Formats: sequence, structure tokens, C-alpha cells
Amino acid sequence: MRKKSYRPYIFLGLFLFSLFYLPGILIQGMRNSAGTISKGLWRKSASVCASFSLPSVPRKTKDQVESLEVENLLLKKQNESLRRRLLSEERIENQIKKIKEIISLDEKKNLSFYKRRKIAAEKQLELELFSISAEVIHRDPSEWSSTLWINVGEAENTKLHEKVVSVGSPVLKGPYLIGMVEYVGSCKSQVRLLTDVSLIPSVRVARGGQENRELAALVKQVLDQLVLREEQRETLIFLNNLLERLQRESPEHFLAKGELMGSSSPLWRGRSEVLKGVGFNYDFADEEGPSLELRSGKPLDQLNDEKCTSLIEVGDLLVTTGMDGIFPKDIPVARVTKIAPLKEGSPSFEIEAQLCAGHINNLLDVTILPALVDREE
Repeated sequence: MRKKSYRPYIFLGLFLFSLFYLPGILIQGMRNSAGTISKGLWRKSASVCASFSLPSVPRKTKDQVESLEVENLLLKKQNESLRRRLLSEERIENQIKKIKEIISLDEKKNLSFYKRRKIAAEKQLELELFSISAEVIHRDPSEWSSTLWINVGEAENTKLHEKVVSVGSPVLKGPYLIGMVEYVGSCKSQVRLLTDVSLIPSVRVARGGQENRELAALVKQVLDQLVLREEQRETLIFLNNLLERLQRESPEHFLAKGELMGSSSPLWRGRSEVLKGVGFNYDFADEEGPSLELRSGKPLDQLNDEKCTSLIEVGDLLVTTGMDGIFPKDIPVARVTKIAPLKEGSPSFEIEAQLCAGHINNLLDVTILPALVDREE
């Protein structure tokens, strides 16, 4: 068995004991040398680790992140404002184009009918020039199909030096009527929608020219989009033929007059665009023509005439009459989707119609026209 040696331990103990008796200068030098060596080794190890690690990305401070979020929000607001401005200019251009078409028809046919259309279009263009766009900021679920809130009010009137937003101001989505302002606050206003049972505009059937012009404008928009998407040639040819057919001159008539009202079930979103029509007849003569018999559409003083005209048909366009004193004349509102069978002895037709603006469940922005009464005053 090998004998264990304690000599190394004895030398180590003597060495450590002697350290207590070394001069201070020598001790300080040894400490500095050890620190220098360890510092160099640490730097080399750090550089080696850095060479194998991914480059570090400087982290943004909380203030910088918040600043970027605010800037992003402002850019979105500016883009939305620019989009609404472009849409407003497009509406004005379409209205000017409409007036030019009516003027050409008036010069060609020299009929009082087109003179009235020209006057109505010019009045609407004047309102369009003073119109403003607004965002939908709130809709109460319990009154979803009845009201909504927009982000303009008296402050906007003060800024523009013009009373645009007021009680009775018509509210449009594109070129189509969807409601009326019924309350104006400082920075917000409440809009009553046509789908509410309490808002009842006066409308009449516009068949022929204006109906075809409105439909032709929609077909042209679809056609332009399909051309950009390089849709199939057959589809483009079909739409071009349809557009040409709609743009041809056709007899234009203003026929049955009546009233529209919305559904009384505001929570039923699926039917929010369906309107009910009552009182549609032509019992009283007006500037558009003589009174007509309900079933045949013949003038009451020419009932022996063989020519019959239907006072209202499925697909007919309904436009405002201007007789209610609230909405300007000739604004497209809805299209007839259903006509109830005429009951024996009934003095008028009852119908169902669909808003030209389509579904209004997801409205984001609208256009406000100056109130008709305020402009006349």
C-alpha cells in the first residue's frame, strides 16, 4: 500500500501564510495584473459570443411607439377624408353630366317635361355644392334600422359659415336618399333612416329615361371594374350591349304617386332595406300630367281609349316628388320589388320596395345636403 504524502499541502500552507507578510506594493501589483488578464479574457469571450449571435435590434421606447401609432391614425383619417372628397367631386361631376344630358334632350324635343327635369337637377346640383361628408360614429342596437349618429354638427356649420347640417337635412349614400337629420348637436347629429316607420317620404314612379340613366350608371361602374380585372370577353360584350340599350332614348313618364315607410321591427336586420309603400295612384292631376284611372292608366276623360298604361310595375324606380317640402325633387330612393293584388274597391296600390342604396347595415359614411326649407328661406 502506497503511503500518502502531505508535502504539497505543507508547501501550499506555507505559501499562503507568507502572503500575509509580503509588501503592500507587491500585493497591489499582483492584483492589477490579475485584473488586466481577466479583463482581456472577458473581452475576447464576449467578442467570440457576439460573432455567433444574431445582430441586436434597438428597441423603441414607449413614447416612440405611441407617436408612431398616433401618426398612423392621422394618416388613416387623412386618407378617409381624401376618399370622401373624391366621392363628393364624383357626385358633382355626375350631376353636371346629368344636367347636360337633360339639356340636350330639352333642346331636341323642346318639352316642358325636360325643362322641369333640368330645373330639379340644377337645384340638386346647388345643394351638392354645399354638401359635406360625415362618418357614422354610433348605432344603437335597439334602434339599428331607425337611427344612427354622425360626427358633424353646429361646429361644422360655424367652420363653413354656412348652415349645412340642420334639422331636415337630407342624408344620402352616394346619389341615393337614405334618411334625414332630426337632431343637431355641437359636434354630432342624429339621422332618422328611411327604414324607420316614422319617416314617410313622398315618391312617385319614374319610368323610362331617368330609370335607365340610373341603371346605366351602375352598369358602367361594374363594366369599368371588370375591364380592369380583365374579365372574360363574353361578359364584357354582354354588359356593353346592355349599356348601349339603356342609353338609347326611351319614352319617359312620371306615374303613380304614393308614400314609403320602413319596417317597424328595428332589430330585424335582414329586412332593414325593405320599405312598404301605400297610397300609390294618380287620382289627382299635377304638372307631370292629368289624373289617370287606377287599373288601366287611361286619362279619366279618355276612358274609351284603347291604349293602357300600367301605373306601377315591378322594377320601377321610385324618386322623390318634392311635395313633402323636406326632400328635393327627383332623388332616387328605391325600386319596386312586389305589388300586392289590387283589392276590389281599393283606391290605391300597396307595394314593397328595396332601397337603391342597398343594405345599410354597415354604413360607414354618408353625405349631408342643406335642408330644403333653409335654402328656400
